[in-house]
Amino acid sequence: MRIGFFTETFYPQMNGVVTAIEGFGRELVKRGHEVHVFAPKADRREHYGMIVHSCSGITFKPYPEFKIAVPIGVKVPELDLVHTHGPFSMGIFGLKIAKKQKIPKVSTFHTLLSEYVIYLSRIGRRITEKIAEEYCNYHYKKYDAVTTPSKVIKDSLPPVIRRKATVIPNGVDLKFLRPVRKAKEKLGLEEFEKVYLCLGRLGYEKSIDDLIKAASYFLGDEDVLIIAGRGPAEKQLKELVKKLKLRGKVKFAGFVAEKEKPLYYSAADLFITASTTETYGMTVIEAMACGTPVVAADASAFPELIIEGYNGYLFSPHDPKSLARVIKYHKFPRAMRKNARKFAENYSHEKAGDLLEKVYFDLL
Repeated sequence: MRIGFFTETFYPQMNGVVTAIEGFGRELVKRGHEVHVFAPKADRREHYGMIVHSCSGITFKPYPEFKIAVPIGVKVPELDLVHTHGPFSMGIFGLKIAKKQKIPKVSTFHTLLSEYVIYLSRIGRRITEKIAEEYCNYHYKKYDAVTTPSKVIKDSLPPVIRRKATVIPNGVDLKFLRPVRKAKEKLGLEEFEKVYLCLGRLGYEKSIDDLIKAASYFLGDEDVLIIAGRGPAEKQLKELVKKLKLRGKVKFAGFVAEKEKPLYYSAADLFITASTTETYGMTVIEAMACGTPVVAADASAFPELIIEGYNGYLFSPHDPKSLARVIKYHKFPRAMRKNARKFAENYSHEKAGDLLEKVYFDLL
């Protein structure tokens, strides 16, 4: 099968959508399919067997990481199926190609766009959120099939889209993401009694400020909170750490290369996320794959991934004291690390590939 992935985001940018595309693409290529990726300003022509087609792109000033694609003059080979990964210019381009070639069209609902309007304006946010929601409904109605990474996202879709939606969690590479021995020592963190980790893009919508506020309550004298990643909220978060007098106890690790992720996850006693906008929560499964229990906000897709007392705990969203209480008053026995790894084994690339292939073949 010759499949076209149409996306607004791909390497050199790194985020959950790129990770998902890489995972699905690698698995499809392994199964003998030909995968073409169409993306703005990609920095490579091939990636794990996928053929990458780079098109022109304009930087979106409110959110510089995002490129608005201008797919003019892009040559698209004859495809068997179109799969888009966003509702903007590349999604529209993918729909145009599917119509022209008279082939099935699939899209993945990766992101709750209404949660990202903060990058456009803080004024009239409710109106902007409604516009984003209505546009998504309009766009996704046009597909033959839609996939979502979690049940909570599928349930949030309007009935006309929900009826043709399939839940396909993003898979992870369980051979690569696994517990690393002496990880603390390798990162020079053996001096700390407890190591807490937050890893991912430092965006305003990730509520990392709530985590930092909670840290002032739960960090012991010999503990450290590592915040790993880059993003638009980084400067503001560093200022908050300074204001709360947490410098030395909260460390910013900067961008963590993909090959170093297992080391960071394994070195942590707990992985923590305060985000309330995740359609899936890839970093949660990645952390569990490395045997690290998770504490997460009781919101979005996280209740589908965390079994309290088994592989982690949930706390009340946007409530730093609730987060602090969970960490201070719950035990995280060694067995929880084994449970976390066991749970993550349900989210392999192979299982995700089986589900996605079925969606494709049902349309052909």
